[in-house]
Amino acid sequence: MSGREHDMLRLMGDPKTCAVREVEGHEGHFDVLSPGVGFYDLPPAVGAFLRPGSFVGYLTVLRRYFHLMLPENHHGVVVEHFITTRKRRVEFGEPLFRVSPESAGLEGEIVEIDKAAPGAPADDIPEGMFAVRSPTDGIFYRRPNPESPPYADEGDIIEQGATLGLVEVMKCFNPIIYPGEPEFPHRARVVRVAARDSAEVKHGAVLYIVEAAGS
Repeated sequence: MSGREHDMLRLMGDPKTCAVREVEGHEGHFDVLSPGVGFYDLPPAVGAFLRPGSFVGYLTVLRRYFHLMLPENHHGVVVEHFITTRKRRVEFGEPLFRVSPESAGLEGEIVEIDKAAPGAPADDIPEGMFAVRSPTDGIFYRRPNPESPPYADEGDIIEQGATLGLVEVMKCFNPIIYPGEPEFPHRARVVRVAARDSAEVKHGAVLYIVEAAGS
């Protein structure tokens, strides 16, 4: 990784929670809205099941990355994207994608983010543990550069907001952020690093398996 890309990682802002807007005439449906002005990237795939606090993309504002999350008391299946190109500029309150509370017609397509996903059968995740998955296809890196130690190793204690690794997509290095509560424990122990350094990964592939850690 170049020095420039490493510098960009240090400009990561605090996670932002998206706003939502109910869809008139469609009970339970809602649009997820941008929480600010910037460049939006890595939306959840159509068919992905989202829970409160789920990762729903990145917003880049003045070269700072902001990890976007779904607000509390909202969940459902992504049924439509409004942003169809990568890194497109969006305005505050602009709709990013639509979520339905129902899965009718999508049974064969749903990807439940914290359960079954491509390359990671549900029975590979021991009961009581949690899988941190890749938000996109790309190349997975465990460290900022070949000379540096890994962001997170087996046995490490991590907390909400910690950088765990990177996924490179077309020369853009996207940080993998530990989301924490409410979807995961606020404080966790890395039980297993499930993906090999510099390996190609698919959307939804398990990168790390973690368990709750005591205070």
